[in-house]
Amino acid sequence: MQILEIVLYGVNQEKRVLSLRPGGVSIITGASATGKSALIEIVNYCLGKNSCTIPEGVIRETVAWYGLLLKFSDEKMFIARENPPYGVQSTNHMYIERGINIESPAHSPNMSNVRAEDIVELLTQKVGISPNLHTPAVEQTRAPLAANIKHALTYCFQPQDVVAKRNIMFFRQEDSFVAQAIKDTLPYFLGAIREDQLALEQELARARRELRIAEKALREAEAIKGTGVSKAISLVEEMKQSGILHSSVMIPTSGEDDELLVITNFLRGNCECWNPLETYSPSTNALTQLQFEQRNLYGKLQEQDDAIMAAKNFAQEAQGYSVEVNEQGLRLESIGLFVGDNDNSLCPVCNHHHESLTPQASAIRQSLHDLNRSLENMVRERPRLREYIDNLEREKTAIIEMIREKNTAIEALITEQEEAAQLRDLSTRQARVIGRVSLWLESVDLTDDFSDLRTNVQNRISAVRRLEECLDSTSKEERMVSILNRMGIQMTEWAQRMELEHSENPIRFDLKQLTVIADREDRPIPLSNMGSGENWVGYHLITHFALHQIFRRGHRPVPQFIFFDQPSQVYYPTDMDAQAGGSVAQLNDEDRQAIARMFSFIFDVVESLAPDLQVIITDHADLEEPRYRGAVIERWRNGRALIPASWINDG
Repeated sequence: MQILEIVLYGVNQEKRVLSLRPGGVSIITGASATGKSALIEIVNYCLGKNSCTIPEGVIRETVAWYGLLLKFSDEKMFIARENPPYGVQSTNHMYIERGINIESPAHSPNMSNVRAEDIVELLTQKVGISPNLHTPAVEQTRAPLAANIKHALTYCFQPQDVVAKRNIMFFRQEDSFVAQAIKDTLPYFLGAIREDQLALEQELARARRELRIAEKALREAEAIKGTGVSKAISLVEEMKQSGILHSSVMIPTSGEDDELLVITNFLRGNCECWNPLETYSPSTNALTQLQFEQRNLYGKLQEQDDAIMAAKNFAQEAQGYSVEVNEQGLRLESIGLFVGDNDNSLCPVCNHHHESLTPQASAIRQSLHDLNRSLENMVRERPRLREYIDNLEREKTAIIEMIREKNTAIEALITEQEEAAQLRDLSTRQARVIGRVSLWLESVDLTDDFSDLRTNVQNRISAVRRLEECLDSTSKEERMVSILNRMGIQMTEWAQRMELEHSENPIRFDLKQLTVIADREDRPIPLSNMGSGENWVGYHLITHFALHQIFRRGHRPVPQFIFFDQPSQVYYPTDMDAQAGGSVAQLNDEDRQAIARMFSFIFDVVESLAPDLQVIITDHADLEEPRYRGAVIERWRNGRALIPASWINDG
């Protein structure tokens, strides 16, 4: 994958195309604040980056869509992504076209036909990243990681704030998760891990599972077979203990050669004639019904007690009333002594005349008559009340008897359930014994030769060992050491050519620390301990070119481009460019020679790998060297920049 065009579609409906050279060096030189450093962010955003980090300002205000025209070995691909609105980090609106001879569209897309995650998956497959999975060691807690196009792009970008750093070698390495992802995935991209690694790992997992099944089958067969006669005798004893056989039953014996056969036939015969115990399982509904009726009877008993108590209270009140009536009647019986009952002025008691009226003797006699009649009624009703109370008492006794019967029935039913449970437990135990005997009888017909099962186990073991050898981590480590050693030899040669500090010592790339190491005799020196920006930029260049040389020669699935932003900054700072206008004539001879040496190195490496490597450089410097001038595709000075002036004026 190489880049043919970087395309901008303005909000004014105009199109801006930056054409790049495939298989060679493309240089964009120009002044500060012309948009050079934004190119890496535009490319990365179009290739599926999660968030848009294109600088705010003129670019974000004037561009509607960003696009890339990509070149693959078998086709071209145009990818565009919408510029996110102000305040939004990204947009998932993307557009794609594919074909052999396609060109970037004249106008911005009017619709989205693909998502960012789909672009990532498509490019992952397109560059040739096969299914892979880095599984951390058991003692490590991070999740397995599958390399994709985003991991591969780590080795394709060197922004201005990375290319000259001494403690950061790769794009976004300052993020600890990215740094760990580089350590996990770089062995795959370098070819230290087989392309079919994941498939082999899956096959190994399947082979191990089949081995466990085969070993289990062999163990079960041997366990079921047991030790022959001793196993059969132990099964007979289990049948006795569970009650299937009477304890007095003797195990049949015969000659030693057919003893197992005799006992086997004995077991088989007893298994065939065994019947499970007939157990009665009472219905839960019967117990529930009895308990419901019992509760109703207790309710009726309470009602009967209340009725009896009320009747007895009434009888006591009536008895008190009759006593009082009788006493009053005795007092009035003296009326029989009265005379002259027609004279109201004559007192019937003292027989004297009074001025006030007095009750007539006839009235007193009438009251006495009424009292006697009430007393007679009370006497007549007393036997009926007693009979009513007696009836209530008899009904209460009947209810108590019914409650007693219900209690007896409930207790009997519960007892029956417990006995049934015991019978069921015994039946279950006997069934288990019969099951073991039956299983053993089915397997005892196997011959003592388990050769098929053992052969299957051995074949599975061989398959697992073969796959483990293919996936041996030691082999992976050995291949990685070999790759890094060869890479170190090349880096040492290039460091000497660029006259970098410590280049008289072996130079190597340290994967664990993600840095460059110079191995002096007395101690190793990491890049962070090396002085001068010239060394930092130089070692960044040789490290990335060494990696891409391995990628290209090994046909590894990494995009075939490197994007360097201002590699000459350590020699040609920004403040000097404002006066020099890109010319390096004002630099001292040593710095001019260093810049010329650096670009000559870049051109030579790209030519040695042509047409499989594309290098894109944005820089302030503008050299007079012929190859440099021939590689310049645009100069952004005197009003020319990434964003045309007309777009700004239109805004």
